[in-house]
Parts: sequence; structure tokens; C-alpha cells
Amino acid sequence: MEAIEEVLDAQQTAIQLIDERKQFHQNALAYFNKCIGDRDVGLSYHVISVFGSQSSGKSTLLNYLFNTTFDTMDAQVKRQQTTKGIWLAHTRNVNTTNESQNQTADLFVLDVEGSDGAERGEDQDFERKAALFAISVSEVLIVNMWEQQIGLYQGNNMALLKTVFEVNLSLFGKNPNGHKVLLLFVIRDHVGITPLSSLRDSLVTELEKVWSELNKPIECENSSLYDFFDLEFVGLAHKLLQADEFHAGVKKLGDSFTRKDVEPHYFKPQYHHNLPLDGWIMYSENCWEQVENNRDLDLPTQQILVARFKTDEVAQEALVVFNSQYSDAVDEFFDDREKLGESLKTLKEECLTYYDERAYRYAEAVYLEKRSELIAKMEIEFAKTVRQFLDTLSDALLKKLEVDAMDKKTSRLPFVEKVQNAKNSIKDEFLLAVSYFQQLGLLKTVGESIQSFDEIVEAKTEELRKEEIGTTTSVVTKAITMKVKEQTIHYLSNPEKDTWDKILEMFEKVIQLSLSRYEVSRGIYDFQVGFSEDENEMVYKKIRSKAWHVLNVTVHDYLKPDTIVSILRDKFETKFRYDDNDSPRLWKNEEEIDRAFSLAKEQALDVLNVLSFAATSDHVEVVPEFFDNDNQEDDVYEDELGIEHSRHFAHILNELQKEKVLQAFKRQINLTVLDSKRSIIKTTTSIPLWIYALIVVLGWNEFMMVLRNPLFVTLALIVAVSLFFIHRFGLWSPVMNMAHNAVDEVRITAKEKLRALVLEDNEKSQALNAMSKESFNMKDLSEVEDEKRENGE
Repeated sequence: MEAIEEVLDAQQTAIQLIDERKQFHQNALAYFNKCIGDRDVGLSYHVISVFGSQSSGKSTLLNYLFNTTFDTMDAQVKRQQTTKGIWLAHTRNVNTTNESQNQTADLFVLDVEGSDGAERGEDQDFERKAALFAISVSEVLIVNMWEQQIGLYQGNNMALLKTVFEVNLSLFGKNPNGHKVLLLFVIRDHVGITPLSSLRDSLVTELEKVWSELNKPIECENSSLYDFFDLEFVGLAHKLLQADEFHAGVKKLGDSFTRKDVEPHYFKPQYHHNLPLDGWIMYSENCWEQVENNRDLDLPTQQILVARFKTDEVAQEALVVFNSQYSDAVDEFFDDREKLGESLKTLKEECLTYYDERAYRYAEAVYLEKRSELIAKMEIEFAKTVRQFLDTLSDALLKKLEVDAMDKKTSRLPFVEKVQNAKNSIKDEFLLAVSYFQQLGLLKTVGESIQSFDEIVEAKTEELRKEEIGTTTSVVTKAITMKVKEQTIHYLSNPEKDTWDKILEMFEKVIQLSLSRYEVSRGIYDFQVGFSEDENEMVYKKIRSKAWHVLNVTVHDYLKPDTIVSILRDKFETKFRYDDNDSPRLWKNEEEIDRAFSLAKEQALDVLNVLSFAATSDHVEVVPEFFDNDNQEDDVYEDELGIEHSRHFAHILNELQKEKVLQAFKRQINLTVLDSKRSIIKTTTSIPLWIYALIVVLGWNEFMMVLRNPLFVTLALIVAVSLFFIHRFGLWSPVMNMAHNAVDEVRITAKEKLRALVLEDNEKSQALNAMSKESFNMKDLSEVEDEKRENGE
């Protein structure tokens, strides 16, 4: 109830919008808020001003027509100025012919101080400024005049109107088809003797004459009065002498303000300033400031300024709402693309709705401009979030690319095909996300994001390609290394004259077999990682280079001087100790040993040259294929004696090393020959036949005893079979050596036992001698004592 009473009180009370000191009312907005209460007026309001001579009944007309409470003059007291400055009142109750009519739109009525007043005299500054202000802020300007003033120049304010028209050209000259003002001429005390049409014609003629005499700007030289103003004329009877007709005329006038079905209807869209109510207050204050400071009044600029200020204010409020909810919306749904997009879209729509509901009433161009700026600010935040989402998605997709490219389940597919399939898949998924945000209006430009993602994918693909080719190279090189090392050591351990031919043949065969799955044609390889022909050729050369490096290291690490001596000794002993059937040799005489020694030594020395210098059987030096400088060594090095040697692959032993190997080899084989000669069993005598007969005769009983005893028979068979195999395989020499060694061992053992017995006998004899000497000494001592006793006695 208190709020309603405040609104009613405000509607019944007028405020002095501009006082006589030319100050604008600072609490105008509070007054407007009281007038409208909690209602959202928007653009549903109208501003009406009244203009005319002092004491012409302007305030009275407004009070009758709009039910306002402006102060009026009491003619019985004194005819003087009542309205000072510019007063403003609010109303929704217009006096019309339909008394039961509901309240109309909000009307704000300006009662302007009268012109040509005695109080101000010749000071017409405020009159002109008030008239300029009224025409600047109003939709309808009521020109209040008496019938008797028509035809006068000063009396009917034509001089003042001329000034207003001139300024109006500066107001609207640049936009003649835009804003208009209705000039409503209310002719008071019209008793009807002179027809209203005649009065209208007179006024129109005067107005057109005034317009023609104006100093127009260049852009308005061809403009007419009606480009800027609409004219309407109303006659009202005498207020006192024709009271009923006066009231009827006022009500009929009120119908034109309230009813759209009545012609003429005074409120038209082209008259409205298209400013919300609070914007109109700021606009009117700015207008008065420029009028007061004698500035050229540019009404469209003022409207735009107000619109910019208010729309910017609303945009900031919308942005505050946006920022307050944005973080929660992002944090809650960041991991879900669709929910994130819908959340951001909803938030954007809510903020734009908030802005639209409060800012659409202002100048459309400014409203749309600020709306675009608001959208741009929101899109900046959207872009940050979308970029973060796309960055996260990009990382996940790159991991997926890596997993799919290295998927063992699809290992049968070539790497390049797997990578291409994975790239197409993640690019489609990324484009789907980008298109989704673009369709929602959350992402304006997508080219940069797509290009950046493509660059990242290509970089990752190149990284995976290098990793894959590195893995392939490593696997192939490892397989080549194992086979090359094993086969090379095998051939070098059993050297022949064509050893290096076999090694090179094996080397090429191993490389070809290891790379067979990548060979597309003879000598042309494709490692299936998307490389060009030249890049594949470089990889192939790199693998061959590493293979040669392995061969180089294997050969030079294995063929050390000591190893070569061992190989030569094994080669010698194999030929020396075994015959062509690989059976052990049984030496019969030294001549046989010497012949075998010469042959074995010659063959061993033949392979020394093979192991000292790598060359084919055609005497062509083996030259490795090193394609990178990292695997190459210095060509020449200096040994401890200051002698320079070549480090080429083929140069395994230098002359000094070769001489040392030869000396060590000769020493070892000489020992072997000496051992062989010592093992020869020389038979210089033979057993007579009669000895065999004597053995048979003397051992007949024992022989029969053996035959009769199964155990002896079994032993005899075992001994016989053993002797047969020893003879069959030529093992008499080892058996004799074993027997000889056994006899030697028995002889040594027997000697040790005899020595021990002899030593033991010597010790016993020495002990007996010592005991005998001691008993003799005791005997002598007793005899001496007996003699002493006898002598003493």
C-alpha cells in the first residue's frame, strides 16, 4: 500500500526539471522510478511539451487535458509569470470522451516557461533555450496561442519559432527522413466566427514564409518544413464564456492522444526517440547541457551517446552474469564435449537474453554494435575454453594415433597404412569436435585450429615414422649382427684359401634374407613407413653400413695375434695327428712324423696369409661400404715402436705382428713333434716259437681250468674282445702308453714304500744304539761309585 501511495503521490506531483537558474534536476531518475513503480515501461511512454506566451493558459490546458497539477495563475490576484523554468509531471489519466477508459501509456508532460514575459524583459536567452530543449526531447510540441494572436509576428511567437526552426535544421538536417516532431497548434478562445480552416491556412502560410527565410545549411537548401515537422491544428472554445464547449473540445483532444482509431492520432513511431525511460533522462540532461553551453545541438549524436552508455552498462551487467556462471559450467562439463557445448550455448543465450530485454529499446545500430561486442567478449572466453578442450582432445588423439600405429593386432598391415588409417580416424574426430563448437556459435574461425592440429599430427607422424624405422633398423641390424658374428667366427676358426669369399657371400646373403620382406624389386627396398625412394635408399645404406661395421669389429676383435696362433696350431694338429679319414695317426718311425709335420706346417702357413690380410681368392682386397663418417676409423695409426700401420678393413696383421705370430706358432708345433717322437715304441727283438710251445705245455692245466670255470671263460672272452678292438682301431699305442704310465706309477709308488721302510729301519736302529749307550753309561757310573766306596772304607 505504501508503494502504491508513493506512486500516486508522484503522479500527482510535478517536479522542476530545469529551474530558473538553468540547473537540471539531479533526482529526476528517482522521480521517474516513483512514477512507474515496479513496472517495466520500456519504450511505452511519450513526452509532450507545451510552448506559448506567458499567461496564455498553458498550465491550465495541461491540467484539464492530462489531469496534472501544474501551478496556474489566479487572474483575480495578478497577471504574472507562474511557471518558472521547465516543470515535468507524470500522468496516465488523459481526459477523454470515454470516461470509463482504462489508464493509457505513461505520459510525461513538460510545462515550459512562457515566452515574452515581462519578468525577463528583453532577456530571451532562456526562452530560446527552453524552446530548443522542448523540441529536442518531445514527441509532441503543443503550441498554445490565442485566436487574436494569429497574424501577429511577435504575439504568436513566430520570431521564436524561426529560431527554433534554424536550430532544428542543425538537429535534423543530416537526417531529414528520420526523427520528426509534431507541432500541435491549439488555438484558444476560438469562438467559431473565423473558421478553423482559415486560421490553419494563415498559420501554415506564416510558417512556410518563416521557413523560406531561414538560413539553411547547404545540405538542407532543398528541404521543406514537412521534412522535419508534422502540423496539426485544434480550436478550443473560450474557457469561461463557453465552458461546456471548452471541456468537450479538451476531451476530444484527449481522444487523439489515447485512441489509435481516432484521426488524427498524435503518437506515431517516427516521433519517438526510441530510448528507454532511463536513457531518455540521460539524453535530456545531455541536451540541456549542450543547449546551456551554446553548443550546436546534434540530437542523433546525443541519442547514440545515451544508447552507447546504457547498452554498454547493460552489456557489462550481462558480462558479470556470464563470468559468474562460466567457471562452474566449464569445470562441470569439461570432459564431455556435448554437455560442455550445450552448457556454453545455454549460458550465451541467457546472457544475450538478459542484454536484449534491457537494451533493445535503444538505437538499433548501437544496440546491435554493443551486442556484437558482448558476443565477441564471450567468444574470447569460449575460444579459450574450446582451445583448452581441443588441446586436451588433441593430446588424447595423438596418444590414440601412437597406440593404433603400434597396435600388434594389426601388425600384418604395413606401418604406413596403419598410420594413415589412424590419422584419418583422429582427424575426423577432431573435425567433428571443431564443427560441433562452430555450429553452436562458440568458435568463429576453425581454420587456425585445424591447421595447427594437422601440423601437430604430421609432426607426431614423423616422430612415429622415425621411431618405427629406428625399430626396424634395430631389429634388422640385430638379426644381421647375430648371424654375421656367428658365421664369420665359424669361417675364421676354420680358415681356407677361399674363406673371405665365403664370408662375403654369407654377408650378402644374410643382408638379403634379413631385408627380404622389404624388397620390392631387385636392389629396391620399401620399409613401409611412408618414405620416399631416396629416403628408403638411405635407410638401406645405413643398414649395410652398420652390417659392415659389425663385420669389421667382429673380424678385428676376433683375429688377435693369440687367436690366430691358436687357429694355426689347431689347423696344424688336425692335419698332423689325423689322416685323410680323420683317424688318429699311429707313428711308426720319425720319417713318417717329419713328412706329416712338413705337410701340416705348409697348410697352416697358407692360412696365415688368409688371416693376416682380407682378400678374395682372386687376390682382390675386401673394401667395406661405410656410408657415414661415424663408423670410419683413422686410416693410419702408430704402434709402440713408432711404426705406422694401416687401419683398413683388410689389414688385420702388420708385418711385425705377423712375425710374432709365426714365431709363437713354430714353438708350439715343435713341441708337438717332440712329444710325438717320444711316444714311438721301438721293437728291436722277437719271441722264439719254442717259447710259445713251452707256455702251452706248462700252462695246459691252467688253460683247462679256465675253460671248465664259467667265470674264467667270461673274463677270457672280455679280454679277447678288448684286445680285438684295440688292434682293430689301432689303439695299441695309447694302451701301451697307459700301461707304461701305470708301470711308472707302480714303480714310483714302490720306490716310495721302500724308501719309507728303509727310513723306518734306520730310525729303529738309531733308537736301539742310543738305549745301549745309555745303559752302558749307567753301568760304568755304578762301578765308579762302588770303587769310591771301597776306597773310602
